[in-house]
Amino acid sequence: MDGQKPSQNPWRASERDTPGQLTPRFKLVYATLVALTLLALALNVVLAVWGGDSGQINTATEACSTTYKMGLGAIVALMSQRHA
Repeated sequence: MDGQKPSQNPWRASERDTPGQLTPRFKLVYATLVALTLLALALNVVLAVWGGDSGQINTATEACSTTYKMGLGAIVALMSQRHA
C-alpha cells in the first residue's frame, strides 16, 4: 500500500491480533471456499439423481465429487491452520 504503515493495512494482521481473531481476508476466503464447496456438492447431487447415464454426465458427476472433497479438505486445513 502506498505510504501506509503495516499496522494501517486492513489485510495484514497486526501485532495486537490474537490467534483466535479472524481477519476480513480470512473471512472472505473462508466464505468463498464454503460457497464453492456447497455449490459443487449440490451440483453433484443433482447430477446423480436426475442426470441420467451418459458418459458426459458421469464425468461431470465425478468432477463435482472430486471438487467438493477437495473443498472439504481445504476447509479443514484452513480451520486447523487458523487455530494452530
